Amino acid sequence: MMKIFKTQRTLKEHLSSIKGKFEVGFAPTMGSLHEGHLSLIRESKKRCDIVVCSIFVNPTQFNTVSDFKNYPKNSSEDIELLKSTGCDILFLPNDVNEVYQNEKKVSLELGSIVNVLEGEHRPGHFDGVMRVVKLLFDIVQPDKAFFGLKDFQQFLVIQKMAKVLNMKIEVLGCDIVREKNGLAMSSRNKRLSNIELKNALVLQKALNHCKNNFRKMDLQALQAECFRILQKESNPEYFEICDAESLSPITEISETKNIRAFTAASIGEIRLIDNMEIL
Repeated sequence: MMKIFKTQRTLKEHLSSIKGKFEVGFAPTMGSLHEGHLSLIRESKKRCDIVVCSIFVNPTQFNTVSDFKNYPKNSSEDIELLKSTGCDILFLPNDVNEVYQNEKKVSLELGSIVNVLEGEHRPGHFDGVMRVVKLLFDIVQPDKAFFGLKDFQQFLVIQKMAKVLNMKIEVLGCDIVREKNGLAMSSRNKRLSNIELKNALVLQKALNHCKNNFRKMDLQALQAECFRILQKESNPEYFEICDAESLSPITEISETKNIRAFTAASIGEIRLIDNMEIL
C-alpha cells in the first residue's frame, strides 16, 4: 500500500528507518500525471527497492503568475494512478513553505547549458528548477532519480547540479513517451482544444523533417526550413540543432557528435517543447 506524507518531518522519519537497507528511487513531478510520469515510476521500480514520487507545483520555475495558476491539478486522480503503478511513497506537501522551509541557498555556476534554449527564452526558469530539485533531493536523499527526456535540458542541468554539489545521486534520463500520433505527452496537453491538439503535431513534424533531411541540406537552411514548418500551425520560439552534451549549436556535421534538435512553440496560449535525437 502506498504511503502518503504531507510534511518533511514525517517523510524524513520514515525514510531514515529504511536508509541503508533498501535502494531508493525518486521521481519528482508537478502532478497532473500521464503515462510519461508513470514510465518514470516503472523504471524506478525496475532499478530500485523503494519508489518515491513527489507532487509539487513549484512556483519559482514559472515565468508568469497566470501559467502557475492555470497549471492543471488533480491530486485524487494522481494518487490512484500512482497506486496502480506500484509507487511506494508519495510526498504531497500541503503548501510551498513545507518544501522551502529551512532552505539554504547555494550559488551554482553550471556554464552555458542554463543560458541557452529554455534558459534564454525563460529567464530564471532553471534557477527555480534547481532550487526545488535540490530541496527535494535533500528531503528524500534518493540513490537514483528519474527524469523524462522531453525536458532534456532540465535533465542535463539537474545531472550537472548533482555532480557540482557532490550529491551521491545517480540522475537518470528516461525516454520521451508519445501519443500514438507522435505528440509528446505533457500535462499542458490537457489545456489544448481538439483543433489545437491536431495543430500541436507540427512540433513532431518539424523534428522528423530535421532528422530525415539532416545530411541532405546545409544546417542553417535546414533549421530555417523547420522553423517555417512550425510557423504554419504554431507560434514558434526556436528550432535549434545542438550538441546533446553541451547544448552548443552545431555548425558542421561530425560523426563523433551526439546531436539533438530542440524546439518550443505556442499552440494558442499553450507553450509546448519537444526534442529528438538526430545523430
